[in-house]
Amino acid sequence: MRYTLFSTPLLTPLLRIFSKIILKVIRWRVDGTLPKDHKKYVLIVAPHTSNWDFILFVLAVSVLRLQPSVLIKDSLFVGPLGWFLRYCGAIPVNRKQAGSLVTYISSIYAAQDEFVLIITPEGTRSPNANWKRGFHHVATTAGVPILVVYVDSTRRVIGVEGLMEPSDDIDSDMQTLKTFFDTKKGLKPQNYAS
Repeated sequence: MRYTLFSTPLLTPLLRIFSKIILKVIRWRVDGTLPKDHKKYVLIVAPHTSNWDFILFVLAVSVLRLQPSVLIKDSLFVGPLGWFLRYCGAIPVNRKQAGSLVTYISSIYAAQDEFVLIITPEGTRSPNANWKRGFHHVATTAGVPILVVYVDSTRRVIGVEGLMEPSDDIDSDMQTLKTFFDTKKGLKPQNYAS
């Protein structure tokens, strides 16, 4: 078993306690629970409007007892930084091979009993009305559902909305998701495009 920041004995329980304390101090909370009957899904989170989203999400992931993976460009996996990124659950990817990336990630889902990949569909912290569709392609190809998670600074909540089964109509699915996320406010609302 490969240990990560979210599965290391002793350290992970301490991180969970620390995360709960920090969330309480900054007056944020985690709302909802992870699906009990699904161990494999693509987790999307939006709005992604600030670098602080990452800190909030690490705290939420710890509280939820999730052991996620995230895709990060392979050029960052050098020396100690590469080790640390892998320890945090990062998977190095070559962004120039987008088509084969979906196949590669699907093979990871097929080989694992439990696997959760986190993707931010906006793909950037700047306003972007044209969301990336890779998360939908991965979920469809791997045959797994999409877990919808949101950040709402108005209520100071990181919320687990629930599972969505991707359909063959990607445009309709994207519109449904955008309509939902348009009701939430990120940490920097000006960086979100409806």
